[in-house]
Amino acid sequence: MHSKETHSNITSSLAKITNARVLAINYRLAPQNQFPAALQDVLAAYLYLLNPSKDAGFEPLNPKNIVVCGDSAGGGLSLALSLVIRDARDSGLPQLAGVIGLSPWVDLTISMPSILNDECADYIPNLKWGTATIFIESQASEECKEKDAVLAAKIKNQNLGPKIWHDSFDRPNGRLHFYVNNESLAIPYVSPMLAESLGDLPPLLLIAGDDERIRDEAIYFAHRSAEPTKYKGPSYNAGKFEKSPFQTPTNTTLEIYEEMPHVFQMMEHACTTKSYERMTEFINRVTNTLNEPLPPFSYNYVNVKGEFSPLKEYHKKVLNWKNIGIVPS
Repeated sequence: MHSKETHSNITSSLAKITNARVLAINYRLAPQNQFPAALQDVLAAYLYLLNPSKDAGFEPLNPKNIVVCGDSAGGGLSLALSLVIRDARDSGLPQLAGVIGLSPWVDLTISMPSILNDECADYIPNLKWGTATIFIESQASEECKEKDAVLAAKIKNQNLGPKIWHDSFDRPNGRLHFYVNNESLAIPYVSPMLAESLGDLPPLLLIAGDDERIRDEAIYFAHRSAEPTKYKGPSYNAGKFEKSPFQTPTNTTLEIYEEMPHVFQMMEHACTTKSYERMTEFINRVTNTLNEPLPPFSYNYVNVKGEFSPLKEYHKKVLNWKNIGIVPS
């Protein structure tokens, strides 16, 4: 839905406040370009920074100086990119210095409580029917549905061993999102929160609003990455973490801002200013500009005065949620 032009206020603010160079890209969008097109684009952008063309105007960058930041779907893509790089570590691809997720969308099964809460004050509508239903029908969407039916049948008829989807993904009303077919919702590069393990990732800063629908995803993702042996994801992935080579806890900072909606950095507010300050500190720490290491993990609630405190009890309830990764009926 958005582009580097619509988000120029965020990227320009980051560049100014952090005194850093920012590369903003337009990745391909669905329904014309479905998964993994967008992920391929962000990976290509990272490789470009590591190995630019001769006429690029800059020398190859040290990956220890590269921090990727995205909001909403872009936040999910940023985290998916870190998973791709981690999973390809035997190829010699270096990992990022860090990842910042602003209201990151990391669970496309829309399984978490806050995204379905009718009392939520966020401007994002209730997504219990997915995102494919909130757009006007078009030729592109019709072509998408036709291709989806063929692809779904092909996936289900293949002998791929253990299936990568849950029975709840089989929806009589069709696909949940134009971005990806239902059978692929649990792929970690689609829904990073559902990965077998979120260990061994670069340092993470996850920021969300307390009044937004995607809040619970950020909370659970943060706990799964920082404490991977304790929080192991959806029930249909039971036993897979123990077989994963990625079990080292990820350095994770989570901040939930009082009364803030989805991607509140798009508006002027004291919480926006504070979040930029925190992003700047995070970037300086992970690139060793400050020479001050981050704590192993921290989960904080930030009020409108910019004061920090532990998460509230209602935030912690999601840590016991039983329907993670299961599409609601």
